[in-house]
Amino acid sequence: MNTNKDCLIYMRTSTLTNKDGDSVHRQKSSIMKLVKSNGYSVKGEYWDIESGKMDTFERPEFMNMISDSERLGIKVLVFSDQSRLSRDIIVQESTFRLLSTRGYSLISSESSDTFLEDTPTSNLIRQIMGSFCEFDRSSTVSKLKVSRIRKRESNRDKGIVTRNRKGKCEGRKRILEIHPELESLIIKLNKNGLSLRKISSHLKDELGYDVSFMSVGNILNDIEWMRKERRRLRRTEEVI
Repeated sequence: MNTNKDCLIYMRTSTLTNKDGDSVHRQKSSIMKLVKSNGYSVKGEYWDIESGKMDTFERPEFMNMISDSERLGIKVLVFSDQSRLSRDIIVQESTFRLLSTRGYSLISSESSDTFLEDTPTSNLIRQIMGSFCEFDRSSTVSKLKVSRIRKRESNRDKGIVTRNRKGKCEGRKRILEIHPELESLIIKLNKNGLSLRKISSHLKDELGYDVSFMSVGNILNDIEWMRKERRRLRRTEEVI
């Protein structure tokens, strides 16, 4: 049997790394401070690993929470701050309006009155804060995009490229990224007339590098491409 002091708590992180890191612990710590100070009893905890832009009613754990709340008759939902509910102002407001009309109390432990009061002032504050959450998400996405572009350009200049010769930014590291010293070794062995298979065997048997003959071929292709690219860049700089 529930009481009006029963509640369910909700946490959200964008990635599994954040969930396993300290983000979810910070959220729960903030939530539990409010829960204890107000005498609430937690009857369920829910964690979503989803983008803050995603509609709340498309998140699996959020929907599990709503399902459990209906089954248990618990209408108090607590989360740490607005960004955990949503980083999209439209999603935030539609969620707030829909749940409010169904008798729910949404409580942010960082700003407890933001969702509880339905006054012009509280609505304005909530919407402004929600807009800042959306701006912060968009700003972060933009910065990450610029950072990836710069990393691709930097890696392309270093010869760290994908198979289509674009600068590499993400994914599995290539051999030369892990063992850059292999470049000079392979060049030397290749100049000595060793075949790809013999270079591979020498690297493994004599030096302890487990590099297949196909990888040796790819490395030599990358080195040759990089030489041509450097010559092209020098010619471009001379023209400028």
